Amino acid sequence: MQIAFSGKLGSGKSTVCAILKEKYGYEIYSTGTIQRKVAEEMGISTLELNKRMAEDPSLDHIIDDAVAKLSRERKGDKLIYDSRMAWHFAESTFKVYMYVDPTVAAKRVTAADRGNVEKYESVEEAREMLIARSLEENKRFKDIYGVDNFDYGNYDLIVDSTSATPEQIAETIVTQAELFEKEPFRETKIFLSPYVLFPTKPFGTDDGESIKVALKYGLHYVISGHGKLSALQCGKASLVEASLCNAEFESNKDYIDEYEAAGGFIYESKPE
Repeated sequence: MQIAFSGKLGSGKSTVCAILKEKYGYEIYSTGTIQRKVAEEMGISTLELNKRMAEDPSLDHIIDDAVAKLSRERKGDKLIYDSRMAWHFAESTFKVYMYVDPTVAAKRVTAADRGNVEKYESVEEAREMLIARSLEENKRFKDIYGVDNFDYGNYDLIVDSTSATPEQIAETIVTQAELFEKEPFRETKIFLSPYVLFPTKPFGTDDGESIKVALKYGLHYVISGHGKLSALQCGKASLVEASLCNAEFESNKDYIDEYEAAGGFIYESKPE
């Protein structure tokens, strides 16, 4: 089976891809590597490259056409497309999006050696630059292709690397891909860290076993399943299965403080 693998900057896609290659025998086709190489050869940052790509769509199509052609020629092979737009171009693939808390992502890229193309003075600067780059990329995708790369509905699986290990992420992807191959999912499956889920009700609320979340400004808010959320946070769980829903809600700082105190943790990123 072929996998179209997209996700947040700094989510650890390359690390997970390496595990999928070594342990599960997948071949990796990475366009992120191509983008960084082009930026380095041009002597500019990846953010600047993205801006130029917005003005010159031919730079995008070089990558996109190669992905589409490869998916047809290698149909049935164990191939992974490490690309933010492969889900749109690669044919008959299992579409995966990898999420990560933005502050955790910033800490990772600050600690990593990515050369002068991606060099940051602080975690705060990295966070701002990663968000800016991500928004710039998504704006370009909307302008050129008319699609929203952040829309979970575009994918078969959402999996979060905030607190899960790369090995756990790889295993989750392979397990879900095998299930999908037997019977395609009717809805997007979502596996998130309990530490990126913000409560909308007081600690101690018991409102069902299944966790349902709503998205707002890229953050996940729990609409139901608060009892299960608190148990998972206190139990130091890495991933929890959730489902998306549309609901009106308000963020409450006091609730967030309650869950942090009870679980003995601090949310890396919080609603502003």
